[in-house]
Amino acid sequence: MKTILVLPAYNEENYIGKLINEAKAYVDEIIVVDDHSSDKTAEKAAQAGAIVLKHLINLKKAAALKTGTEAALERKAEIIIFMDSDGQHLPKDLPRFIQPLIEEGYDIVIGARKGGQTMPLFRRWGNQLLEWAARFLFKIKIKDIQSGYRSFRADCYKYLHWQSNGYHADAEMTIRTGKFHLKFKQIFIETIYHDDFKGMTVVDGLYLLAQIFLWRIKL
Repeated sequence: MKTILVLPAYNEENYIGKLINEAKAYVDEIIVVDDHSSDKTAEKAAQAGAIVLKHLINLKKAAALKTGTEAALERKAEIIIFMDSDGQHLPKDLPRFIQPLIEEGYDIVIGARKGGQTMPLFRRWGNQLLEWAARFLFKIKIKDIQSGYRSFRADCYKYLHWQSNGYHADAEMTIRTGKFHLKFKQIFIETIYHDDFKGMTVVDGLYLLAQIFLWRIKL
């Protein structure tokens, strides 16, 4: 089955080349969506051998994921994998995201960050609150609903097709997994935190919690 890794990237010149070089041993193709970076992200991604797509303006992560997914579908991907481009995720875990889709019949595999003392405190508490809301409202037991490391069968995109902006796309995909009863597997992953405050803020987390309740009505 053809596997394509999609990497949304914004000013990730410090990590993108190394990430691609390590990841390409495990997948057929890599698509980097440069979300109007002001550094050399696109150049370094291309030098490392990725297919590079560029946004003319900064459209945030959800749009970058959508651009990459639709490009992967055009290139006949059968399995699509998402990873963050900031060095948080380990490419050596890629086979663990691919094998359950091919050999075990799962629709989607979601990576759950182990947390513990390595995860910033506000993220740990926020993840627990979001986990509770997803379980209570959508009957889906996922430890890390907003993890950026996940894979899915391309034919499931019609169910996962998120409408969110920014960093909320990952959570909406998880919620849609529960809503449409997709067969999912959760695997625990190591995560490296280079920046405690990159990504979602506390305010973003509270907004996402409100969105989960709205999704219960809207989806």
